[in-house]
Amino acid sequence: MNGCGWRDIATDEPTGTRAARTLGLVLLALLLGAARMPDAGAAEPADEQQSAAPGSISFVGRNALLKADGHFRRWRFRQVQIDREHPESGVVEVEVEITSLDTGIGRRDKHLRSDDFFSVEQFPSALIRIHDAYAMGESESGNPRYGAKFDITIRDVTKTLEGDFEVLSTTPTRVRGSLVLNRVDFGIGKPHSRWNPMSIREEIPVSFSALLP
Repeated sequence: MNGCGWRDIATDEPTGTRAARTLGLVLLALLLGAARMPDAGAAEPADEQQSAAPGSISFVGRNALLKADGHFRRWRFRQVQIDREHPESGVVEVEVEITSLDTGIGRRDKHLRSDDFFSVEQFPSALIRIHDAYAMGESESGNPRYGAKFDITIRDVTKTLEGDFEVLSTTPTRVRGSLVLNRVDFGIGKPHSRWNPMSIREEIPVSFSALLP
C-alpha cells in the first residue's frame, strides 16, 4: 500500500483532508502520544477508567496544507528512580499501549493498528526510557528545566533522542516536556516527498505531561 495515499480508509471526510489527517496521525501515533479527554458527557468503559494514564502524551503531524494530532489512552510507568539531588542518575521507564491510540475516527484507528502501520498484534506497545538528565536553567515560566536522553522503542526499533522537560511542582512531582522524533526511523510510513503536498513531514513534535508516583 502506498504510505502517502491511504485512500482506502473509509471516513466521511473529503479525500484530501482524510489523507492528511491519517498520515499525520500515523506519523506517529508513535511515541509517546496526547491524552485528549473524552467528549463531555461520554462515559469511559470501566477498563479504561481503571487504566487511566498518569498524564498525557501527544503528537502532531503536518504536511504542506494541514496538521493532525492524536493521543494514547493508556500508558504506565514501569520504573521511576529519581534522586532530586542528583537528577543525572535518575531513570524513568514508560510503557505505551499502541492499541490505545485514538485519532477520533474508529475506522482509521483500526487501520493504523494493522500491519500497514503499527502492527499491534506483533508490537502491542512502545517503550520509553528517560535517563542522563542535566540542568538547563529555568523555563520561560520560571520552573527548573532539564535536558535528558530518551531511548524510544517502537516496532522493535530503538533510537536515543534528546528531549527536555520542566518541573511544574515537587509536591507532588509534576513534569511537562517535549521532543522531536523522525517517524521514518521507526518504519512508520514512507519518507517525505517534497513533490507531494499531502506527504507528511518526517519530524514529529511530541509533548507530554505526567504526575510521577
